[in-house]
Amino acid sequence: MEFQVTRTLGEIRSELAIRILEARESGRKVVGHMCSYFPIEMVLAAGAINVGLCGTTQDSIAVAERDLPVDQCPMVKSTYGRAVGDTCPLFHLADCVVGETTCDGRKKMYELMSRIKPMHVMDLPQKPEEQEARDHWVAEVRKLKAFIEEQLAVRIEDAALRAAIRQTNMERSLLKQIHELRKITPPPIMSLDLVGLSTLFGYTVDRREYAANLQNLLAELQQRIDNRLYACEPERPRVLWTGLGNSLGCDKVLRLVEECGAVVVCQEGCGGVTRLDDLIDEEADPIEAIADRYLKVTCSCMTPNETRFAQIDRLIPEYGVDGVLDLTWQSCHTFNIESHRVGELVKSKYGLPFLHIVTDYSQSDVENLRVRIEAFIEQMMMGKASVVH
Repeated sequence: MEFQVTRTLGEIRSELAIRILEARESGRKVVGHMCSYFPIEMVLAAGAINVGLCGTTQDSIAVAERDLPVDQCPMVKSTYGRAVGDTCPLFHLADCVVGETTCDGRKKMYELMSRIKPMHVMDLPQKPEEQEARDHWVAEVRKLKAFIEEQLAVRIEDAALRAAIRQTNMERSLLKQIHELRKITPPPIMSLDLVGLSTLFGYTVDRREYAANLQNLLAELQQRIDNRLYACEPERPRVLWTGLGNSLGCDKVLRLVEECGAVVVCQEGCGGVTRLDDLIDEEADPIEAIADRYLKVTCSCMTPNETRFAQIDRLIPEYGVDGVLDLTWQSCHTFNIESHRVGELVKSKYGLPFLHIVTDYSQSDVENLRVRIEAFIEQMMMGKASVVH
């Protein structure tokens, strides 16, 4: 398997659009979604195709700024720009779209987006530990089921939901095994390559093909480890990545980290390894089990967000990291403020270098970021040298 993805994100999306068009000709429907809180099992149980619509590139932002403030979060602008512009065909192929109330910017943007496409917004409770939050979220999952049934003219049966749960549990188990192979020093794959492959595999209309790709990657990585074919030299500092930016297209900072001489061995947060721990109970009521799993997502919109800090605390020694990088998009106030506590944990408990970066999708600050990342890597190298001596 070729680890390096040479196709651009635009090319990958175009290829998916062609496959979706073919699937639509055979009668399949498409549901677009935005966030880690979206239960894809509901779409699979409806026999439909799920496609992520979060914007991750700069190219759609200019058209979004005709309607949205310039100082809005780049993800909000990029997502809306894909809806009102022609930079990505996927939005226009969706029969309906689902969003979640993770932040004020998204909520208000969804109001504008709903003028273009049938849209349902799930009301996300902000205090996940409370019983009322669970009750409310179960009700929201039921509302989502009713919305998809109405939009797609289908009936979602419990048996189909259970089959979808088994499918996604299997996928998450495979992904977890892949991520855990990066505990080895040096790792068998660079993080930038894993992000590229994960994005490529995830843009699919066939979940069996997706699982097969994960199985093949897992086998290839294990073989590389057995043959001692590692992705980099063992001296590279090992970085835990937290916050945002875990997908191809918004990989500017990740690319810089690995170009400058470090290797990201663990990603926590949206799209990260901690989301793979949360399998869905296959024996419980499927609606309640789905709700329980997705309420565990540790976005910074939750308060207090103690689970995120417990997970970072666990991952630092588990993956043997030499430093932690926390990425925040501009105008994302919750992640920006929460970064203070992340830094406290990293520095006070572990005495490790910590770098907090606030940026957007543009290339305008690349050289400034390069200087900061090089200094961060130098700190980690000094820490590694002191441990050796």
